[in-house]
Amino acid sequence: MEPASLYKLLEPILYIVFFLIAFGLAQSAWLYWRQVGYKGRVHWTIMEIRVPREVLRGAKAMDQFLTSLWGLLNLRWGVKETWFDGEITRWFCFELVGSNQMTRLFVRFPTPLKHMFISMFFAAYPEVELMECDDYVNELPPTYAELKERNMELYGLEIYTKKADAYPIQSYNDYEKPTGDEKGRILDPIASVLEIVSKLKPEETIWVQLLCAPDVIGDWSWKPEAVKILDKFKNPVDEAHSGGTGAIRFRFRSPGEDEVIKRIDDKKSKLCFETIIRMLYVAPKSIYNHNTLYRGIFGFFQQFKNEYQIFKKNFPTRTKSEWFLFPFVFPARRLKWKRKVLFDEYRRRFFPEETLMGRIANSHLLNWCFFHHTSIFSAEELATMFHIPTNVVLTQSAMERIESKRLPSPSNLPS
Repeated sequence: MEPASLYKLLEPILYIVFFLIAFGLAQSAWLYWRQVGYKGRVHWTIMEIRVPREVLRGAKAMDQFLTSLWGLLNLRWGVKETWFDGEITRWFCFELVGSNQMTRLFVRFPTPLKHMFISMFFAAYPEVELMECDDYVNELPPTYAELKERNMELYGLEIYTKKADAYPIQSYNDYEKPTGDEKGRILDPIASVLEIVSKLKPEETIWVQLLCAPDVIGDWSWKPEAVKILDKFKNPVDEAHSGGTGAIRFRFRSPGEDEVIKRIDDKKSKLCFETIIRMLYVAPKSIYNHNTLYRGIFGFFQQFKNEYQIFKKNFPTRTKSEWFLFPFVFPARRLKWKRKVLFDEYRRRFFPEETLMGRIANSHLLNWCFFHHTSIFSAEELATMFHIPTNVVLTQSAMERIESKRLPSPSNLPS
């Protein structure tokens, strides 16, 4: 067949392909534009968690709070909310700050949910105080360039769960006695990060944030995979050793497999959150030690690993660049942009864009916004990683404690 004849034959198909690509890009650009507008209309409130001298309620109370918090999700519905309002599922921020050798805890949420958020929090932790405050990120310069001018350096990192989202991490139930009340607690997993912060030099700063959006697509994203994993574990036929002769070989499940079946079933039944874990370390160049974050804070999260699930560092987004790492060119410039971008994303509490054009718009020639990884955690798993330090943690030197909670005056007092 002659080239001219082949072109005439393929020309209609090429037009259709080009039209579909252009239509998809235009659709993605429109949706991204509307979502940017929606995000700009969302106002946020940040509050500091003030902890009293003795807290008896641990991660179980935070589990209760997060389970209630899931119900505050906004779920877009219909053409107007999706394509014209640009509505997205709003997220909540739970943040830990280590500076001046002290640990502080913060929460950030959409302002319209303030009354409900505070009410749910006090229902779980009635002895804890929430105080509205200025954003702590303003304690450092607003840009990486200004940070460099002060002769300071940063190291940033994002982490995620390496294996399928169906596999859970260790939870607070593994650190507490199986029977008895909260006073029977003997370990608190948050103790290690408080100890790391207490050993920092006054000029060093650590920021850790967990951005949590209620998971609304689990029924067709990770839960079908969970069902396949469960079927594989429950299958009594040892397919690997049955052979091709028609003989069937059966096997017995190990106690470990029975336990993972129970844990996956339990996670499937719980309310879950799509989560980004992001952290930063900032210090003067004279005392800069990235291992404080790279191994120390990461080690805090690694204590929750088990045989079937483990945390992994997101290497494409971390602030490290070498000539032997992809794309193998301009390592110094790539490192500069990685630091600039991650510092900005932390300050903005950036949650990964869901549209292709959104990812392209947030990319740079040397730093593409295609490598963020979210993880799925149940309320129980999140509560394990972020909760109020309990009375078993010696935090007098690592946290500023309040003597007692301040309460408003009774509403029925005569005026």
